Amino acid sequence: MIHIACNIDSNYVRHCAVTLVSLFENNKKEQFMVHVIADNLQESLQKTLENLCAQYQNHIAFYPPSLELLKGFEIRKFSKRISMATYYRCLLSDILPRDIERVLYLDCDIVVLGNIRPFYDTPLADVGVAAVEDIGCKEAQRYDILKYPMEYSYFNAGVLLVNLDYWRAHDIPKACADYFHKYPERILFNDQDLLNSILHAHKSLVDLRWNVQDGFYRTPPGGLTSGWREKYADVLKPPAILHYTNRKPWDYDSQHPLRMEYFKYLDLTPWKGE
Repeated sequence: MIHIACNIDSNYVRHCAVTLVSLFENNKKEQFMVHVIADNLQESLQKTLENLCAQYQNHIAFYPPSLELLKGFEIRKFSKRISMATYYRCLLSDILPRDIERVLYLDCDIVVLGNIRPFYDTPLADVGVAAVEDIGCKEAQRYDILKYPMEYSYFNAGVLLVNLDYWRAHDIPKACADYFHKYPERILFNDQDLLNSILHAHKSLVDLRWNVQDGFYRTPPGGLTSGWREKYADVLKPPAILHYTNRKPWDYDSQHPLRMEYFKYLDLTPWKGE
């Protein structure tokens, strides 16, 4: 059984459906248990996701977390897509059942295009998380703000293989809350900054194919070179996990070269053709 966690609200149910269908379609030999953390999600929307999972003989459970869990947190970097619920990602070990040892957390601006079993089986002894470096991991300013050495790098929190046993043993939710209360001025990228601050020395960095971010397809000033693209061509076409981290494929101005992958899997959901 592979355990998957997603954190959504009613505006992201369609996108969650796309993520799940892409996962199921490209991992048909696996059995999945999906854990959806969602506050006040309508019964009809829950039923839609239940039916979708049932089509693939997979299972789903919903967790309406207490808003008390978010007490003391606040959104630092604003976006129309970001709500306080983003911090539930820091609280996975408090929300999910205690008999689950590990879970693969996925944002719902993702399509899964490959077999994820090798990633899910990544050894996690003595680390809290396995993740991919963030596209901005070379920005020295981040480390100046977060107050830890650049040699530890900085991971993207949209795809996380979480060692729940480690999180429980070290009470990572409390560590995140305590850090935020003590150093709120350090936190810019919300829960992603928090998790990097707490786990920077207790993580495993994995191959880029497990979280291919939008920026990997572009060359920002002072950033990636054409040589990088040649070196990682097998990662970029096609990625195992494609993460639309900037413009979303459903945005009218998206220019992502693989934006149509989203619509390919959308057409396997009740939102076909939208």
